[in-house]
Amino acid sequence: MTEPRPETDDYDLLTFGEVAARLAEELAEATGQLARVRARTPSDTDEIARIEGRIELLRESGDRYRREQQTNESFTRRFGSLAGPPSEQRPRWR
Repeated sequence: MTEPRPETDDYDLLTFGEVAARLAEELAEATGQLARVRARTPSDTDEIARIEGRIELLRESGDRYRREQQTNESFTRRFGSLAGPPSEQRPRWR
């Protein structure tokens, strides 16, 4: 299942909506590839393990981006909270 791209996104920027759509497309492709490899006789166990690992990474990435979209954790870590004083942990640009 693919994630629809939001109509309001600016495709010059990698928005959360675009990330979700790209990850969903990659996940669908990897899942299809896994099914094709498993259907082969004999199946290649090394290739199956590699594809399963990729699928797991794609799922973890999707979860991470969904969390980030809800919490703005990376933005806050880099630039500080918009509601409070600047964070001492944010990078200093020189």
